[in-house]
Amino acid sequence: MKVDLKDLAAAFAQSDVRQGYVDIRAGKVVMMADDMAEEEAMHHAFAMEEDWEHYIPIPNVMDEDETAMMHAFAESRPREDVKERLREALQGTGAVTRFHHQVRHLLLKPAWEAFKQDYLLQAARDWCEENAVEYREP
Repeated sequence: MKVDLKDLAAAFAQSDVRQGYVDIRAGKVVMMADDMAEEEAMHHAFAMEEDWEHYIPIPNVMDEDETAMMHAFAESRPREDVKERLREALQGTGAVTRFHHQVRHLLLKPAWEAFKQDYLLQAARDWCEENAVEYREP
């Protein structure tokens, strides 16, 4: 079965707060939800443990790649003044908060969201290829 690349990219976007897995037999993305009842979470955990060779854990892409994604977005801006403001926001402690503030201030939120989606789709594509997981394009 092929995993839906859009579902995997959405899981990557949440990977810093929720653990996810790809069920390669069913072609499904399984996310462990905070609001799962304890019994339901245990059921998922036992099912994965019994059939572990069919589950691949999803990496924490956001903690690993979020800063690189922001830098790539800054470099992709055509206007030099905008590029420079985003670069400056990404310096030192509090960079993520300052970056998001600048994105809102510069009215770049739709561009940032589209860029982030494309970035995560490519990360999902790369991950599938590295892990020999078949996928469907959105």
